[in-house]
Amino acid sequence: METIFDNDHSSDSGARNIEQVAIIGAGWTGRQIAGQMITHGVRVILCDESSGALNTSRAWIIANLTAFQTQGYWPATSQEQVDSRLGLVHPDFLFGGDHSATGSIGVREVGLVLECIPEQVALKRRVLKRASEVFGESTIVASNSSYFVPSTFSKHVRHPERYAHFHFHVPIWKATVVDVASGPQTSEETLERLSLLAKKIGQTPIVQRRENSGYIFNAMLKSVLKSALELLDRDVATAEDIDLAWTKATGMPLGPFGIMDQIGLDILVQTMSNGRFVDGDEVWSPLIAKLQPYIDAGHLGVKTGKGFYNYPVDNG
Repeated sequence: METIFDNDHSSDSGARNIEQVAIIGAGWTGRQIAGQMITHGVRVILCDESSGALNTSRAWIIANLTAFQTQGYWPATSQEQVDSRLGLVHPDFLFGGDHSATGSIGVREVGLVLECIPEQVALKRRVLKRASEVFGESTIVASNSSYFVPSTFSKHVRHPERYAHFHFHVPIWKATVVDVASGPQTSEETLERLSLLAKKIGQTPIVQRRENSGYIFNAMLKSVLKSALELLDRDVATAEDIDLAWTKATGMPLGPFGIMDQIGLDILVQTMSNGRFVDGDEVWSPLIAKLQPYIDAGHLGVKTGKGFYNYPVDNG
């Protein structure tokens, strides 16, 4: 499974430029981030407990090279370049102990450790704490969390001045916006280094020095989706008419319920459930209750062929 690269491109530009990233989690978001970075010249160690997830991630990147290049999303990159920049490893490889003897495989050159694991506080806390213990203080430790604020985890991280959130929006190759969110002790150097990396990989960094759940776009989207669900709950209009009002007035291709189907209703409920710890149970419980029957029936949106709308069973 492992396709570890040799450490033959050691940075001579000091600690500022991030040239190698360890991504923890090879799920849908992790593989997109890996592909975006690799095709823009950044070396990636993609880490997951599942060898299947790792191999699927590599196959996904390879399969999309030509199409994304033709559409102008990714710069020209060959399969050989992908394999030379991509390492596929189990978490034990990164967190298994002293890496002083493993410099030949580049672990000591990691400039950023980015976790892309499920939105579970205890799990994220454990991974981020361990990463900060294993990697030196010049390595940035960051979370791709879509909802939690940095202070939720920074108090568990050694040298919290090098901790921040580095949150991508999917699909990453189209959205091209990344939230660079500061915690209470995050240094300006950390924010600048992450911003430089974002620009290098074709993203626009949105630096946020004041903590806000959901950052900027997700915070606004939350209000739209919440309003749509409340209108539906009050039987003001159908989901179709609510979406029609939105798309006709804004010119956008999808309305709130179409967006929910794209995200996945199960993911929305997971995020809302996490939001209860921040905003209070009374805010989210009624809306979770509105979505729960769809989830219980297995209607999760585009990925299952049915949510608020019906979709082709084979969604690519």
